[in-house]
Amino acid sequence: MLLNWLIYIITMIVLAISATVFTERVFVVLLVFGLMIPLVSLFVMLLLRNRLVAALHADTDSCRSQEDFRFHVSITNHGHMPCGNISVTVSKEDALFRDSETIRKNTAIAGKSKTRCDMAMYVPHCGRLQLKLRSVRLFAPFGLFSTCAKIDNAVTVFDVYPDDVEMTLSPARENPFAYIAEEEYSTTRPGDDPSELFGVREYQPGDKQNRIHWNLTAARDELIVKELGLPVDTATILLFDCYELPRRDGEEIYDTLMMTLCAVARQMIRSRRIFYLSWISHSGEDNACAWRNRIESEEDFLIALSQLFDVSPTPVDVSVTELYGSRFAKERYRNILYVTTEFTKCADEGLQRMRFDSNVTVYEIVSASERGGVRVLENGVRLQNIRVSHVREDINADIGG
Repeated sequence: MLLNWLIYIITMIVLAISATVFTERVFVVLLVFGLMIPLVSLFVMLLLRNRLVAALHADTDSCRSQEDFRFHVSITNHGHMPCGNISVTVSKEDALFRDSETIRKNTAIAGKSKTRCDMAMYVPHCGRLQLKLRSVRLFAPFGLFSTCAKIDNAVTVFDVYPDDVEMTLSPARENPFAYIAEEEYSTTRPGDDPSELFGVREYQPGDKQNRIHWNLTAARDELIVKELGLPVDTATILLFDCYELPRRDGEEIYDTLMMTLCAVARQMIRSRRIFYLSWISHSGEDNACAWRNRIESEEDFLIALSQLFDVSPTPVDVSVTELYGSRFAKERYRNILYVTTEFTKCADEGLQRMRFDSNVTVYEIVSASERGGVRVLENGVRLQNIRVSHVREDINADIGG
C-alpha cells in the first residue's frame, strides 16, 4: 500500500506541474479527478468496514505426509458494496518443530453474497500442524486504503499421518517360555467362550438353538440370540520413545520414527493381534508417567496416534520402559516391542527389569550413513536399526539378511 501512495503522490505532482505549465484543461480535470480518489477510496472503506465476516475451514481433519492439505476461507459480505481486491493470509505452524509457513491468495466478492477461497499447503512431514487465518484484508480502489474483515474462526488443527509401510515379517514372535493366561476378551469381535457375553442380536438362519436368549425373546416377541465372548492374547506391549531431536534432519528422523511405529502396529492389527501401545505422558514440567492404550483396530490406533502427536520429546535420562515397568510391575508379556530414536542405557535397564521371559525387539532409528539390519545383543535383546529414509528396506530385515 505504501508503494501505491508513492505512485499516487508522484502522479499528482506531475499533474500539478503540467496544469501550471500547460494551458490545456485536460490536466486540470485530471488533477481534480486525482484529488478526489482518496476521498472516494476512504468512503468505500467506511462502507465495507464491519460488513465482511471470514472463517477458516479444513476440508478434512487429516492428510498424509508429502501431500497437499486442502482448506478454504469462507467470506460473507453483508453489505451492498462489492470488493474487488481481498487478500487472504494463512499461516501453518508445526507443533513439534515450530516451523512456520505463510501463504497469501487474492479473491473478490460481490455485494450481499458469500464466496469461498480454496487454498492448499504442502506438508512434507508428519505430525500435528496448526493453521491460522492471519488476516483478510480489503483494499479500496487504487489500493490507497485498506481494512480487515471480522474473523469468526481463525484456527484449525489437523494431523499429518506418515506414509504406510508394509511389514512382511511379524513383529510379535512365538514364545513358548512365557505363559500368559487368556483373561481378556475382544470388544469388537464375538467368539465361542460361554463364560463371557459379547452382545445380543436378532436370530439368523443357522444360529444354534442353545444360544437363544429366552428372556429377551419373550420380552421382545422375536428370537434373540447371544453372541459369546472371544478371548484374546494381549500379551504384547509396544513401547514408544521420542528423545530430543536435532535441529538439522530432525523432521526426517521423526518421520522415520513414526513410519516404523505405524508399520509395526498395523502389521499386528492386520494379524488380528490385540496389544497395548505405551508412551510417556507429561502432566507437568517435571511429572511424567507411562500411559497406554489398548489397540484392537485401526480406529484405536488412529486415536492413540493423535495423542502421540501431542507428546513432547523425552529427556535422555528418562525412558518409557523404566516408567512402565514401575507402574505395571506385575504384568508379564510374551513380546515387548520398543520403538525409539535412541536406545539409551536408561531404556536398556528398564527393559531388563520388565522383560522376564519376554521376547524383546528394539527398533532404533539411526542416521542414513549408519548400518541397518538386525543383530542379537548379549542379553538376548533383538536390536533392529532403522535408517532414516530406509524404513521399507530395514523394517523387513532379518538376522543374516
